[in-house]
Amino acid sequence: MQDTVKGGTLTLEQAYDRALATDQSIKIAYWEIRKANLLPWSALAKLGPQLSTYGTYERFGDSTKVRTTQNVTKMVNGVVTPVTILVDGVSTPVVTYLDQVTHARGGIGEGGLTYIQPLIDFTVFPAYHLGSLSRVATRLEHQYTIRETLFGLAGAFYEVLKQQQFVVVDQETLRLSNEQLSLAQKRANVGEVTRADVLRAIVTVETARETLVQDQGMLELDRNTLANILNFAPDTPFTVIEPPDYPGTLANFQELLGRAYTHREDLKVAEIAIDQDIARRDEVVGEYGPRLNAEVDGEWIHNSGSPNSSVYDTDVIFSVSVPIFTGGQREVDLLTANRQIEETKLNREKTAKTVEADVKNAWVSVRTLQQTLKALHAQVVAAEQGYHDLENEYRAGTATSVDVLTALDDLNTARKNLAVQIYGFQVALRNVEEATGVFQEARVKRSKIR
Repeated sequence: MQDTVKGGTLTLEQAYDRALATDQSIKIAYWEIRKANLLPWSALAKLGPQLSTYGTYERFGDSTKVRTTQNVTKMVNGVVTPVTILVDGVSTPVVTYLDQVTHARGGIGEGGLTYIQPLIDFTVFPAYHLGSLSRVATRLEHQYTIRETLFGLAGAFYEVLKQQQFVVVDQETLRLSNEQLSLAQKRANVGEVTRADVLRAIVTVETARETLVQDQGMLELDRNTLANILNFAPDTPFTVIEPPDYPGTLANFQELLGRAYTHREDLKVAEIAIDQDIARRDEVVGEYGPRLNAEVDGEWIHNSGSPNSSVYDTDVIFSVSVPIFTGGQREVDLLTANRQIEETKLNREKTAKTVEADVKNAWVSVRTLQQTLKALHAQVVAAEQGYHDLENEYRAGTATSVDVLTALDDLNTARKNLAVQIYGFQVALRNVEEATGVFQEARVKRSKIR
């Protein structure tokens, strides 16, 4: 889904809602739920009735030739008299042969109906349990996908804000560089400084211009990344609005870790995966059990030839199938299933370690940034004061252009470092909630598939 916002503003909350409505990953996770809903029914279908029918028809046509004899006669004095000839001195009647052809046509139709009702199949219940577990797992994966998507969106949103701030700092640095160039040119014109001061100032101006162009390009790319996440049409104009600061309180690590173990969907899915493998093993074990079927066969045969006849027949059959040996494949499947359970348990432990590492990294990042921001704010204040002092001293002739330009570079660096950490801190606070599985909990709950 693509949409166009013409010159509109975009808040982070609006971006969250749009991502929920348009993101492909979330939609894919939704359709995975719909597919998983069919798995229990697929298992029950093994006990469902089966009905089949068949029919044939054969048409035939037979011809039969019958030969008869008839005496040859003549009329003598009004009396019919057989004609005879002498054969070996014996008077023998003369006969003629008559061929008569008869035709018989018809056909044989045959049809039948077979109804099979499975009564006992020990693989059904493990398969049904596996399907039910898969339904739960896909719902958890859907929630996890929502959190991941919204957190990725928040990171992209703050990346645009950070790059916008870089452009603002670059523009200010370019303005100050031009002021320094103008001052150096004026002093060089009256012979107070050498031409080297002007050249240094020109280099600084062009360097600032180059940095501005590069950061503007990065800003355009970051905006395009955000637009793609939100499924905006290409080159859609929009302006991001800086969100309010996130609450900066930080719980202790053990409390956050306990929360993560309780809420993280990926850890729950890893735990369900063990039960799924056990259900798969039980399904293999069910293959060892007997299977009982009831079958009703109805057959009808009709002969439309000669003689015309119809036959009807109905059979009721109960069949029991007990697999004894299947070439060893069943035993191999059982061993494989048992080993898969052990492997899945280890994967669950790995996931738990990943959760612990995620929480630790997020917690340490917030604590580090809290202290770093204090130092960076102080750096920016000192750099601003230092630059203005040196600029005034350069005007008075007590400082060199190298001192002023170095101070300007320090000021530019301090401002950018502060911007990086300010927006990084906002992302880090959200990362704590993402690592503990509670990020955007209200939206995730509203998006649950019942």
